[in-house]
Amino acid sequence: MIRKRLAAGIRAAVLAAVLGAVMGGTAMAAGMAENDRDLVTGPGAQNQTEEHEQTGTFDVNRFVLPEEARVLVVVEGTGASACNAYAFERGENGWELRMQTGGYLGLNGMSNHRTEGDKTTPIGVFQMNTPFGQDAPLEGFPANYIKVDETYIWSQDSNRLVRDLSASGEQVGTAGYAEHYDYVIDAGYNRNAVPKAGSALFLHCIGQGKTYTSGCVSIPKEEMAKVMRLYGTYGDGACYTAQAPAGTFELIYDTYGANNGLSPEGDFGV
Repeated sequence: MIRKRLAAGIRAAVLAAVLGAVMGGTAMAAGMAENDRDLVTGPGAQNQTEEHEQTGTFDVNRFVLPEEARVLVVVEGTGASACNAYAFERGENGWELRMQTGGYLGLNGMSNHRTEGDKTTPIGVFQMNTPFGQDAPLEGFPANYIKVDETYIWSQDSNRLVRDLSASGEQVGTAGYAEHYDYVIDAGYNRNAVPKAGSALFLHCIGQGKTYTSGCVSIPKEEMAKVMRLYGTYGDGACYTAQAPAGTFELIYDTYGANNGLSPEGDFGV
């Protein structure tokens, strides 16, 4: 009888130990998964697809754009040089979210009174143009994508990409712009090249270790490739960007083409 009771006790203890190990392992795995989620931070951490709802402080349906508009990149300043960027595609059911990510603005935030060299990102609604980059184009990139080398300049005088080493401006194909200019699209600000208002203000890739720009908007390279493919789907004249601090989009919904292609007037709190 004693031996039977002892054997039964041993079996119960073994069973309890096995169950404890299984439950503990499950809890540990769940804890590790939760910890892994907690570690996903920084630009790209908020990446979304069309399966998710955007949570910005704007209503994408309120932007007044030309009928041919098919792509809209919304850049929402979230404080200092930080931003969120959203790419939408317009189809039969209206605007649909295709990309969402964190990114960076100019060192001095956003402004609707930008001047040359002030390191602010311009506020407003603009038509994007001139897809280019130091990297070779991927499948689906625009047919007119330009792979730049050291002979290309973004002219300060014309606010255009030229192949003229005598021009004054940014040598966009040089090593100093590597990573940043792997993929680039001009935001479209100041297409009329108003003197002293700023030039070479792009949407481009984040450079390693850079948490601000000189006035451009930078996003992770893989997200920039998504925008480039959207541009490639529709081509020139169909892609736009809307840029403003969070909570101020009411002031830019209907300002495309205003103020000679510069930023609209208004109090944006910057």
